[in-house]
Parts: sequence; structure tokens; C-alpha cells
Amino acid sequence: MGKNKILVKSKSGMRMVDVNGGRGYFELDEPVWAPDENYRACPDCKKSFDLLRRKHHCRRCGEVFCGSCAVDKVIPKRLQFIDPVRMCSKCQKISRWENDFFNNYYKKLKAGVELSVADQSDDSTVSRVSLSGDGGVLNITSEGGPIIPILMEEITSYRISQEGSDGVHMLSLDTMSGRTLVLTKTNAAESVTFLNGLRKALRMCAKPDHQKSGPGKNDPR
Repeated sequence: MGKNKILVKSKSGMRMVDVNGGRGYFELDEPVWAPDENYRACPDCKKSFDLLRRKHHCRRCGEVFCGSCAVDKVIPKRLQFIDPVRMCSKCQKISRWENDFFNNYYKKLKAGVELSVADQSDDSTVSRVSLSGDGGVLNITSEGGPIIPILMEEITSYRISQEGSDGVHMLSLDTMSGRTLVLTKTNAAESVTFLNGLRKALRMCAKPDHQKSGPGKNDPR
């Protein structure tokens, strides 16, 4: 088990959660199940429920579906489940996309990388950029300078200013304070991986309802 984590059993399955009840910036709470009596038919296939066509709750969105429309089982890492659980077709696609972030990018974002960083008033400088342990802060550290923390929730929009065949080469971030930061790849190959992962992280949390977030048409799968 991870530090300050505890294994708990809910009606949806086994989850590894914070012992104090907190959660990381990219994690989600387990959804509340919709009442069975609210559904006379499956919202996907529109077929009526009966003794043979039973009701099943999607473990990610909490809505009710028939067995054929909620047959897939995926580990939704964003909800801290440790085993595959039943999901509707839409949620399993979103969860697979989010799992790619946790499997291939999250640790690299927290480890950090050197990027060229600039804003409206300064020339670009090579700085160390990384995510905090809980994922909620983007820390920028130039050589000999202080750590500049940027809260992820204060990033209001982002733009891909330059892109190559391997992914994002330049990413512009707008903040609530009106500041715009431009992060550009360096010669290090991992800098492109970092920018691809940061773009995915921002896309994942771009909507107020994180439950519905998922890949955009230009996001890498």
C-alpha cells in the first residue's frame, strides 16, 4: 500500500483511498448510484427492463444500464479502484483514456523536466517544471531562483502554440491573474513527453464536471 493509503470496500468494489479522506487533484470521488426506480428502460439501447434484462449500475457515472450496455470492466484509476469494475460504454472509453495518463504520464510530470519558460515580460529561461505530489500545483524553478507555484485550478485555458509529429512542442497557459506562460520543449526527448502529458492533464480537468471529461479530437490516445 502507498503512504497514507488504506484499502476500503464499497458497494462498487475495492478502492485505495487516502486515510484522512483527502484526494489528489486528478482523482474523483465514487459516484452516487442513481435510484433503480428512475429507470424503466436502458438509456443506451432503449430496451425495457424485465426479469431477464436486469439493471446494472455503471461504477463511474452511477447511472443504470442493461447488462449488454454495461458489459465492459475497466479499472478506473481516477476513482482509485484497484480491480476492474462494470461500466457503461461511454465511461469505459473515458476511463481507458484517463488510465493512459496515469500509466504513462503522471509519474513523469511529477518527476519534472527542463523546459524553456517565458511570459509576457521576460525572455525565455530554461527552468525545471514539475507537478506537486498531489498534482495540484505546477512548480517552475529556474537555476538559483525561487520556486514559482502555479495552481492547476487557476489555469483558465491552454493553447498548443507549436506541434510536431511526436506531439506538443510549445504550450501556452493562461491563468486567472491574466498571466500567460509559454512552455517550450528543449533538446531533451522527455520534454515533449512532459508537454504531451501536461496537455492531457489540462484536458482531463478542463470541465467543471470532471466526471464527463475525456479525450478531445486532437488528444493523443
